[in-house]
Amino acid sequence: MEARNAGQAAHCAVAECDARPALDRILADSQFHATERHRKLLRYLVDEFFAGRSGQVKAYTIAIDVFGRPASFDPATDPIVRVEASRLRAALTQYYETVGDKAGLRIELPKGNYVPHFVVSDRSPDPSEIATALKETASEPEELVDVAPAIVQPKRRPFGLIAVAVAGTAVMAGAFYLSVVERLPWQPVLSAKPTIVIDVPAASGAGAEEQRRAGDYLVHALSQYSAVRTLAQAPAPGVDVASVTGWVASAPPVKLQGSKEYRLSVAFSADVKEHQISWQVVDAQSNEALRAGTAKADIDSGDARAVQEKLLARLARSLAGEEGVIVSLEAARQLVSPSIGYGCVLLADVALARIDPEGLASAHACLEQSVTYQATDPDVLASLATVLVATGEASALPTVAARAVKLADKAVALAPQSSQSYIAQMQARFASGDTEAAFMSGRRAVALNPLDDAIPARLGLLLFVSGQYSEGVSLARVAEVGCEYVHHDAALTLALEDYRNGKYREALTRARQLANPADTAVNLLRMAAAGQLGLTREATSALDGLQRNKAGSMRSIESELAARGYTPELIALLDDGLGKAGVRLASLH
Repeated sequence: MEARNAGQAAHCAVAECDARPALDRILADSQFHATERHRKLLRYLVDEFFAGRSGQVKAYTIAIDVFGRPASFDPATDPIVRVEASRLRAALTQYYETVGDKAGLRIELPKGNYVPHFVVSDRSPDPSEIATALKETASEPEELVDVAPAIVQPKRRPFGLIAVAVAGTAVMAGAFYLSVVERLPWQPVLSAKPTIVIDVPAASGAGAEEQRRAGDYLVHALSQYSAVRTLAQAPAPGVDVASVTGWVASAPPVKLQGSKEYRLSVAFSADVKEHQISWQVVDAQSNEALRAGTAKADIDSGDARAVQEKLLARLARSLAGEEGVIVSLEAARQLVSPSIGYGCVLLADVALARIDPEGLASAHACLEQSVTYQATDPDVLASLATVLVATGEASALPTVAARAVKLADKAVALAPQSSQSYIAQMQARFASGDTEAAFMSGRRAVALNPLDDAIPARLGLLLFVSGQYSEGVSLARVAEVGCEYVHHDAALTLALEDYRNGKYREALTRARQLANPADTAVNLLRMAAAGQLGLTREATSALDGLQRNKAGSMRSIESELAARGYTPELIALLDDGLGKAGVRLASLH
């Protein structure tokens, strides 16, 4: 018992009776933007701490006890515990920065271990505690410092120094600060966009000009995507890039410090019948070949240059578009080495593409923390605005909708040539009910980046659900033709159009292809189409998935659709199909 009490005293200056209510308050607070998995992890760590078992808590035990992993779990190959603990730290940081001193008692999770610290924000450290901490710091191995600071830490200040000002102990306080400052759990790790360096081998003879033209157009195409920064080789003397591509860079791009660099090696070949592009993505630091591929297109009687540009645009989209090669590589890297800034934008992009509620919650917490440190980063601002809309918060709460619009407007002001900023503005304005302004923003995004088929797909869906069926379908068709894989929003628009026109089997086929338990609109469409076709089992299956995902929600599906801009006509059509399946929208929560 004495050993247990001594272990607690090394980490905590509060009693269990004070810490438990603090834990319950944060877990019940709607301002704590954490997933159910993170809440479960936090309670587990606190329970183990007060049970005196923190010393036995490892990644393996957390994986088994909290995340339900099998006994064969290997933390060396599966980073889930490290990733989720990092996301929990981010959620805690964002929460306490939101509530400030109202929290009274903070629960912190320092990096490098799973031992919670309890911090009273309004109490100054006692000189005897500092002396004790200094003594322990001098006698313990260095790796134990970040789990054994015995003092109650003062309120944090982002990127600032922690002042330990106690009369007569300035020297000791300074020594203590130096021993722990580099290990403070709230020091952020910032990440930057990856850089793609285009490597087009020089050609000679008749193909030299064609090779240069293709390389210049590829630079132009990649520069349209905000997920990457593009560096190009300097053009050869006498080559007028503007006459080749119609595009002139305002200034040579500069590689950001900390930006992951990828080299894109591209080879072109063409004859009278066919264009071919071979490409390879290489890690510039390790020289490891990461991805490679070949694309071909027949020229037939078409314009040879148009065919070539179409191939290059498709390559740019497959590299830097939603779930593109570079984006996927960076997202995987973010899971292993979590960061804020661009890393949070990546988390949001992946969660949005997969319609993953838990992923969106994690990205939300991460982006909120990023805004604290990067208040003028347009990508972070636009991403946060988009996430607020995607989670449904903006359509449910006018204050959140107003904030999303404000974030998106600021992103546009900071990056007026970024299509992503305008997409965020479009979605935020639509959620706030300003549909005409939303469509204006969407059309601006299309004009800025005509190569990204995700943009007309997103704009088309909003136009369609608001009743502008013809234009919405036209934009969905554009996205369908341009993409190898049809974007979710374009596919949903076309499925809704099939249903609206009585093509229930075609609508059901498309809905099945989009099936996702978290996708409310797709599940409703699947149920309605199945009801129209008399497929009771299919409708019941979709209903079960929808109800599991919406368990605990107090808001009806009907009101949710209305808040998301669906016209009464479209809602009534869906309700008709649901009625034939034995369900009514008003009864669904």
